[in-house]
Amino acid sequence: MIHRKRWLALAVSICLTITMLPSFGLAAPGPVPSPWKAQNIGSPAIPGNATFDPANGKFSVSGAGTDIWGTSDQFNYVYQPWTGDGAIIALVSSQTNTNEYAKAGISIRESLNANSKHVDLLLTPKNGLAFQYRSATGGTTKDVKAASTSPYWIKLERTGNLIKGYVSNNGLNWGDLGSATVAMSNSLFVGLAVSSHNVNALSTATFENVKVNNSGDVYPPTAPTDLKVGNITNASVGISWTASIDDVGVTGYDVFKDGVLTQANVPGTAYTFTGLKADTSYSFTVKGKDAAGQVSAASSPLVVKTSSSNDTQSPTVPTGLKSTSKTSSSVSLAWTAATDNVGVYQYEVFNNGAIAAIASSTSVVINGLNANTTYSFTVKARDIAGNISAASSALSVKTNAASTEPYSVQVVGNNLEVPWALDFAPDGRIFFTERNSGRIRVIVDGQVKSTPVITLGAPFYYMPRSEGGLLGIAVDPDFNKNHYLYVYHTYRTSNNQVKNRVVRLVEKDNKATVDKVLISDLPGAVYHNGGRIKVGPDKKLYFGNGNYGHSEETLNYLGGKIFRLNLDGSIPSDNPFGPNSPIFSRGHRNPQGIAFQPGTNRLFESEHGESSHDEINYVVPGGNYGWPKFEGPNHNGTGITAPLIYAQGTTWAPSGITFVTKGPWKGDLLVANLKGKQIIRMGIVEKNGKPTISSSNLSYLYKNQYGRIRDVVEAPDGSIYFVTSNNGDKNGDGSPDKIVRLVPNF
Repeated sequence: MIHRKRWLALAVSICLTITMLPSFGLAAPGPVPSPWKAQNIGSPAIPGNATFDPANGKFSVSGAGTDIWGTSDQFNYVYQPWTGDGAIIALVSSQTNTNEYAKAGISIRESLNANSKHVDLLLTPKNGLAFQYRSATGGTTKDVKAASTSPYWIKLERTGNLIKGYVSNNGLNWGDLGSATVAMSNSLFVGLAVSSHNVNALSTATFENVKVNNSGDVYPPTAPTDLKVGNITNASVGISWTASIDDVGVTGYDVFKDGVLTQANVPGTAYTFTGLKADTSYSFTVKGKDAAGQVSAASSPLVVKTSSSNDTQSPTVPTGLKSTSKTSSSVSLAWTAATDNVGVYQYEVFNNGAIAAIASSTSVVINGLNANTTYSFTVKARDIAGNISAASSALSVKTNAASTEPYSVQVVGNNLEVPWALDFAPDGRIFFTERNSGRIRVIVDGQVKSTPVITLGAPFYYMPRSEGGLLGIAVDPDFNKNHYLYVYHTYRTSNNQVKNRVVRLVEKDNKATVDKVLISDLPGAVYHNGGRIKVGPDKKLYFGNGNYGHSEETLNYLGGKIFRLNLDGSIPSDNPFGPNSPIFSRGHRNPQGIAFQPGTNRLFESEHGESSHDEINYVVPGGNYGWPKFEGPNHNGTGITAPLIYAQGTTWAPSGITFVTKGPWKGDLLVANLKGKQIIRMGIVEKNGKPTISSSNLSYLYKNQYGRIRDVVEAPDGSIYFVTSNNGDKNGDGSPDKIVRLVPNF
């Protein structure tokens, strides 16, 4: 039986591609194919069975038995002989619940005896994942546990006597659940294990994407994506693409012209084809390669026509201009793509004859319109040579009448992977983080781009079902000049410790690279990693870190602090604890939201408390907010600052916060709630020269309509965006995560 132990720190970011087992023919499910075999271990009262469906590459394994635990096991094992080092990966896509401790997963065993040495990674219907091992024949099994249920990706990797267990909720980013040193024979057995924990019933699990590989490099890379054309002449075409990802690493790319290999092992993600004919169409594709020599599938083809000696031909006129939605202050437009002899570069959208937006795709949202007003829209296409088409047919759209509600709801992103924070670039783009995937993504013209801006690699550390990963993001105030982004993320040190750090990225054309580590070695843990990051009105970087399991509050310990840095990572000379300390304030349990009050530049902070003592704090330089000795109503210690307001008798789990600067909510503080599943609108009142928040001045918005709400931010145009945290979060219900825009009706 799985013991209820505290989680270990989880996760290493390992990117891999998800590929199916080769098909064994389009036949009905049948016996497991060679070299797989099936055997009941430990003589369970009801024999198990197993089938394989070659049409979709799925194993269905049924097993009974008391357990895979203790000194002897009973289960059904679908296995194959295995020699040396390597890995087994599987997606447990379903599992029947014969008992909350029924188990289904992957297992490495020295023998087929019931008391064999083994290392397993198993799921249960209600008691999470277990990495477990028996290091001596007939010895006691030990385990490490984490919360999760199927479907879930699991992986065991063997290097000599060291076996590590990894888990993932997407098959791309992996967290390490545990490791064990078990001395086993070089030749052993590896496979799929199912036990019902009920001697009178069979438990059935389905396994997909099963792969056993003895090289350690399990999968070929993913296909390169997002091929784009660059410079075009009458004899050359430059292309670029988004990098492949691989479980070990991509070593290069093969580029093809009309299906014929042109250049092997291109080291970067761009290539220029030369020696082409003028005014001729070519089809270009790219494949990724890894160190094991495995080659990805080909990218989608990019068809490009070289220019003539002088490209003077304009694109065709865009057609089919239509309105896909509208509010009292915005209109969403879409149209059919134009064509060009070389290639369409962008679209220019006009409102009543004046340019209103530039779009790289065939849709755009026009904001800042007046209610109950008719507008005339047209679209022109421009090619890379600067030739512009005639205008499309005009489309007249009348905005909605002013609503009695201050905002209309518009979903701008769906099916996201634990979106955590977002910020706005001055050019209208919205950058946001996904905590578990390690990806930064971007919204352009109201559309979420499928290709990430960056997927963080090592030492990024993803911790399944916990609070670590890729957290806050902030856009530099001079982004138009330097294209800097700042992110806060969990990472793993060379000596296997979990830490947090802030890095600066540099972005170009919706692609980013790590430019500089600004601060590292901030305390990390399963919980309370803080992570919100903002640029203050003083153009300094502010961010918070939590205090998990640390009983003292000292300036030598960096947990439970809010920090202040210059944008280059240096320490401001006027920091409250001196020019050598990045600390701005102390005594925080788990700071989650940071916002500056317009007009006063005061710093407000939301904080997860203990036992219904969530707090909203007014943070001053050098302030001490009490944790771990004081919180909520108990702030009687000398030099301890009390919160402006705290949760009484309930739990908000406050997260991101923002001040509203426009409309009827102007001046109010919005607080995203995770446990509360709402946004709290808090009125701020001045009293004796200080801000105050009264419990009678709270409004509860969108209660239980969107689930857990992680961040809320006001955009420059007065819209309010918030993100949900339901799928892949440790307390989420699995519903798809969204980015929601509140469009002003005023």
